Amino acid sequence: MPAWIRSALGDHMGLRYRAGVCALALMAGSAALQLEPAVVRNLVSGHGDQHVSIGAIRVPLWNAAFAQSADSFSVDNVRFTWGDFTYEAKRIDFSGVTVSRSEIESLFSSASEPLADRLMRISARQVTSPELKVTHKLGKETQTIFYRNVSLTDVVQGQIAKSIIGAMAIEQTGTKGNVLFSYGRTTISDLNTPAFVKLYETKDDSASAPMTRIYGAFTMENMDVVDSGENVSVQIARLDGRDVMARPTKDSWGGAIAFLTEMGGKDNLSPDEENRLKTSIVDVLGAFDIGFMEAADIRIKATPKKAAAKDQKSPVTGRINRIAYTGSTANQPADIRLEGLEIGNQEGRMKVGTISLTGFSLKPTLNGLKALQGRPIEELDQEALRALVPTLGTLRLSGIDMDLPNSSSEKKTERVNFTLKDFEVTADKPMNGLPTNIRIEQRNLVIALPSNSTDDLVKQLTALGYKSLDSSFLVAATWNEAANEIALKEVSVQGQDMGTLSLTGTIGNVTQDLFSPDEATAAAALIGAKAKSANVVLEDKGLLGRYLAQAAKDQKTTPEALRTIYASAAPFVVSSMLGNSEQAATLGQAIGRFIGKPGKLTLNAQPKNPSGFGVMDAMMASDPKEVLAKLNISAKVE
Repeated sequence: MPAWIRSALGDHMGLRYRAGVCALALMAGSAALQLEPAVVRNLVSGHGDQHVSIGAIRVPLWNAAFAQSADSFSVDNVRFTWGDFTYEAKRIDFSGVTVSRSEIESLFSSASEPLADRLMRISARQVTSPELKVTHKLGKETQTIFYRNVSLTDVVQGQIAKSIIGAMAIEQTGTKGNVLFSYGRTTISDLNTPAFVKLYETKDDSASAPMTRIYGAFTMENMDVVDSGENVSVQIARLDGRDVMARPTKDSWGGAIAFLTEMGGKDNLSPDEENRLKTSIVDVLGAFDIGFMEAADIRIKATPKKAAAKDQKSPVTGRINRIAYTGSTANQPADIRLEGLEIGNQEGRMKVGTISLTGFSLKPTLNGLKALQGRPIEELDQEALRALVPTLGTLRLSGIDMDLPNSSSEKKTERVNFTLKDFEVTADKPMNGLPTNIRIEQRNLVIALPSNSTDDLVKQLTALGYKSLDSSFLVAATWNEAANEIALKEVSVQGQDMGTLSLTGTIGNVTQDLFSPDEATAAAALIGAKAKSANVVLEDKGLLGRYLAQAAKDQKTTPEALRTIYASAAPFVVSSMLGNSEQAATLGQAIGRFIGKPGKLTLNAQPKNPSGFGVMDAMMASDPKEVLAKLNISAKVE
């Protein structure tokens, strides 16, 4: 073999040898980098109600070999007790850490420094744990929470830009049975962990610290709650919320929750416990706020507890399409609503399209209860009680459909069956606890009229040919402080295929004394009020015709003949009741024309006295004729 060939082969073999050695070295180095030697083992410390133990803190071999400060490391077998909470994790991984390892180690120490301050020094790109177990002691009850696949992203001074929990399960054990919660994926943005921790470890005697945002937004999927003690299960497909605000309470959140749980398990409370319970509830209710929260696709099932076989009832099942709450802002009022409620069993059912409450406020109640400082409600005077009245705002119900057994002790029918299109109540603009703006409206309450009813009114309506009663009414009034007047915007009642009766008017000389907590002052203001105008509108939509047809049948005549008789007799009947005054004649003639040709009858009453017609005038009048003499009456028939 030529020399140059042997030389080339030798060089080639040498190159392959060197390359192989380099590859082995690279593989060995890569493997070594994956090893995580422990730099700290069996870390155990304790202080007060905080205790911590860590099996090991591990860093990559490369950092350990060159004594570098690792930006990635892990802690194994962590157990951390903080007050009533105990946290356990087999492994927690930190990556992209921008602080020294000693700062991370201080997080798991139990030094006298508050935990919130330690959290504020932690910054990392990501923190993950495959499983985390939290045990919370709640008086005699214990709550255990399991978190799976926890990931915290972009941690800056303890604040977490995004938190993801793959799954979560909660078990709460107590004397009345166990409650199991399970959740699918949970996402939280802008979680302020230092502020959250401060809520549980900080006491605020003034209970007036400013609110701090705890969550930016959160989403929970596929929630499932099972209460074995009450045989109730609830599933929620999705729960969303944003802008969760809170402040510390007088006893701290941890202390308040423990106390409320303890009191909830007692059947009888001492006077001191009752006062402390009221104070604690008021403190907690005023210590948080939520910008928005929504639960979608809620399903409920309640199975009656075992009893005698003959008393067994079918399970109650229900569904709610949506429950949402929007907190008040400078531009919009608070709003809470429930949509698409269906609930029932084999015995009956109930459906509600929408329930909403807009513009309500509990602040007057919370501030009033806080001012009581433990005084029993039974000892409060009228003024103090008025201070506890909340602002209702506007309550709306729509799309109600009920078919239920009649459980009344005085049964007139075996079932309660009705539908209601809308019902609305507005009560706001309070003065000394009383609303100065009121509006109550009911639209299309439809009740089936049983043919075998013993009720006199039902029997009369069925005799007139009505198979159901479809009624509506409206009451709307508001107080004008500047003018010292109450405007009766409308007081009306309406029956489908029957007719409408409505009243509008103005009441003057109504000062704010009418809303005084002092009963004598309010009564004097009421007596001083004066009616300034009144309008009555009567519109026939079938009731008069049905009545005349039924009466004509009974009297063996025709409805037209009977209508003529009634129309002619109306002026004489009114005069016999109210006298022969001009006002009575005007009223009687208008009623006669209305009976003769039903349509719309409009009556207007104005006091002859420019100052109005007073309550005392009506009270001191011994005869309706005296009242009528003080009014100017006009009438119109259309």
